[in-house]
Amino acid sequence: MAFTFPLTRADFLDLLPVQEVKFWLSRQDQHTGLSGGEILAAEVAPPLWRGVVSLAPMSKRASDKVEAMLAALEVPGRKFEAFKAQQVGPAADSLGAVLQGAAPQILAVDPLDPQLLRLSGLPEGFALQSGDLLSFDYDPGHGIRRALHRVVEGAAAASDGNTPNLMITPAIRAGASPGAAVDLIKPFCLAGIVPGSVSYGTTKGNVTSGIGFEFRQTLRR
Repeated sequence: MAFTFPLTRADFLDLLPVQEVKFWLSRQDQHTGLSGGEILAAEVAPPLWRGVVSLAPMSKRASDKVEAMLAALEVPGRKFEAFKAQQVGPAADSLGAVLQGAAPQILAVDPLDPQLLRLSGLPEGFALQSGDLLSFDYDPGHGIRRALHRVVEGAAAASDGNTPNLMITPAIRAGASPGAAVDLIKPFCLAGIVPGSVSYGTTKGNVTSGIGFEFRQTLRR
């Protein structure tokens, strides 16, 4: 069966023997230093998620398959669902068992502060904590985009499954709508391979080591 891009989590990252991962929100700011030591900063583009993935040594045959997939993803315009490997669920449900059967959604985005978000559809008392990640689709009028956010200040769901405001980063972009499904288990953004970042590793005997790559978020499918 032919691959369909963007590759899903199950078709790519879930298959990789990830040994180390760096995952961070990369700001796109312009800075100007003043003679008095002050630094002026201006956001020139939205912050985007970036990651560096290093894979564990594997058999030569297994590495051949991984390298073939990486070569396919190096083609410009091809994307995959990127998440923080080795992190499945939020701190209160690290394996995703408590949230089985739950259907979290966006309840509301604060009209005055796009860093404040309320969710619905959570188990009573379920608490999202600082550092947890969440993702959702938004802006369907422009081809559907994918957002990934990190909780800065958490909160617990009330008896009706609704949370008070959560403070998240980055700020929510225009187009997020109440009722949109929210992923709390392996939340993801769409990403592409950073050109020139793939290391195809070295094979010694029947073991290949040193395979890795860097990715960067893209907002559009």
